[in-house]
Amino acid sequence: MPTSSGHIAHVLPWSTIGGTELATLRLAQAVGNEDFAHTAFCQEADSPVGELFNSAGFDTARFEPIEPSYKHPSAYLRASIRLAREFRRRRVDLVHCSDLLAAYYAGLAGKLARLPVLCHVRCAYPEISRRDQSFLKVVNHFAFVSNDAWQSFAFKVPAGRATVIYDGIDIKQVTDNLDQSVREEFKVPEGARIVGMIARVAPAKDFATLIQAAKRVISKFPDTRFLIVGDYSQVQINRDHFSEIQSWIAAAGLLHNFIFTDHRNDVDRLLAAMDLFVLSTKTEGLPLVILEAMAHGKAVLATAVGGVPELISDGETGLLHGPGDDEQLATQILSLFEDNVRLKRLGEAGREAVKMNFTRKQFGRRMAELYGQMIGRPQLIAPDFQTGNKRSEMIS
Repeated sequence: MPTSSGHIAHVLPWSTIGGTELATLRLAQAVGNEDFAHTAFCQEADSPVGELFNSAGFDTARFEPIEPSYKHPSAYLRASIRLAREFRRRRVDLVHCSDLLAAYYAGLAGKLARLPVLCHVRCAYPEISRRDQSFLKVVNHFAFVSNDAWQSFAFKVPAGRATVIYDGIDIKQVTDNLDQSVREEFKVPEGARIVGMIARVAPAKDFATLIQAAKRVISKFPDTRFLIVGDYSQVQINRDHFSEIQSWIAAAGLLHNFIFTDHRNDVDRLLAAMDLFVLSTKTEGLPLVILEAMAHGKAVLATAVGGVPELISDGETGLLHGPGDDEQLATQILSLFEDNVRLKRLGEAGREAVKMNFTRKQFGRRMAELYGQMIGRPQLIAPDFQTGNKRSEMIS
């Protein structure tokens, strides 16, 4: 049983590992366990999500995800009561819902246990039905990953119930971007450029625009390889979308130019081998993959949607292109292929931006402050973070 001064229950509603699960793990690690204990509440304690947290040294527990219902409330109420009792038995101090779905599943249980409920909002939600909005009234506070995520949130949250906390990561040691083992593994020709993208093969990502941009790039640099790192096999919707994307690539005559890795555990190694990094997407909250690429010193080209412009200063720490604008994206890629000095300068500037604004230490301190405030124990905040205007430090 955790014995730290503050005990946080992280509610994780998905059965597979994705961005939400990895972001929650990074959050728990960044906050640390000196003043806060962390328990991951998963659908199954021995699921891949549970194993992820167990292997990182965190406690896990099981909860039953029952969708809230007004027409048939009995099952939801019973599940909420059971979860509330488990929160009390484990002496939880705060319920941290890892995303909106977690708030639907566990918000009422937190209230029944008389605990503060925090909901992390990691994506844009411009449309939420009135029914679903009603279930969010039990949430005491919302942590948004970007200002855009807050402003576009359909459930209106006043300033007193909202905090924008940018995520943070460790600064990586810059390595040679011509990692020969990666090139050998994927049979990349000598001297060919590697354009990388780290993302699930999901409809929310804009692979159609990337493929059309690639066609323009490859017409000038035929050996270019587009290395896509991310799951396409675990979830049916991703499998279906992957098949559709393969047909698009075949129609464009680019099958030998695209490499899909599926889920990988050696992302740092693959990222180090990329010449530049692209995120072609339709919608985003605050994509950690951009910070990871910047921390590696990679020039980043990304779609100007969601919280992306809050990470990248266009032309200074990376390049932004308009949604669906394959011509602009191709022009940007080609311009960097032809100007190694600018390619390197953008990568260095992006890395410096992460050092200044998006470190794991900063992120952990800001989350610890919010936790301390919500459970009424501000003394848990690190002394060097208590000075100055706390609100302005939390909201960048």
